[in-house]
Amino acid sequence: MGTDTMEARSIVLTELGISTRVLELGSGPAVLLLHGNPDNADEWALLMGRLAGRHRCIAPDFPGYGKSPEPPGSFTYSLADQMRFVDAVLQAMRIAEPVILVVHDTGGMVGTAWAAANLDRVRGMVVTNTVAFDGFPWFPIARQWGDTSLLGKLRSSLGMAALGLRSGALFKRVFAAQCPQLTEPQLDRFATSFACNRDAKRTTLRQFRQFMQPGFFREFAAMRERILRQVPCRVVWGDRDKFIPVQFAHAFGAKQITIVPDAGHWVALTAPETLALAVEALGKGAD
Repeated sequence: MGTDTMEARSIVLTELGISTRVLELGSGPAVLLLHGNPDNADEWALLMGRLAGRHRCIAPDFPGYGKSPEPPGSFTYSLADQMRFVDAVLQAMRIAEPVILVVHDTGGMVGTAWAAANLDRVRGMVVTNTVAFDGFPWFPIARQWGDTSLLGKLRSSLGMAALGLRSGALFKRVFAAQCPQLTEPQLDRFATSFACNRDAKRTTLRQFRQFMQPGFFREFAAMRERILRQVPCRVVWGDRDKFIPVQFAHAFGAKQITIVPDAGHWVALTAPETLALAVEALGKGAD
């Protein structure tokens, strides 16, 4: 395909019983981009545009996000299921060679586990503003969404419904205060693709109720150690992140760490040039 035309395709992952949207742009060595919450593959569009001349960029929606339907109950959003999803996407896209893996937020949880289990399939890894740490002090909205009590589920469902009122006006107001780096068009996109998207909101609750369970991150320290012993890694972190503070940029353990001033939680949206430099450095073989 050409290097200047973003292609969006729907792929069927028969073995998982789901379909999902994948964005593809560029040609060359493969870059796999795993988005965070409450976002989707569109998070990576700016970065993909900067990498397309040198790399084939692949960005899937996780099931239920963006323009992908909520998965059936058979897809539990366990870590194992999400790792199987990554495998299925790579197979469907016919990517057999090692990839440069770029992860953010909840995509970093999946990406860390997948990379640790597939070291020979990872050419390099770029980590941006993600949680991959046992004992992380979760922020209030995550604790709410992860509450599996009857009352907690009721509160979360009502809260999610409120986010969609008046075309996501409440969501935009709260989100703009938490992420002042985002532009008005970016906030509008989040409102449309998440606050007004019932599938994405239901999927979010399913996902958070999985990884907020005790012990979910118990093996992540060992995973990080395995990755760092064998895979070149870079951390790129926005220093104004109100969800995952900048001190966690150093917790992953990578030697190469770039702190981006005023970038906030969404480095791919607010500092795509800096993120592109990190990916290109790995593509050239730099540690």
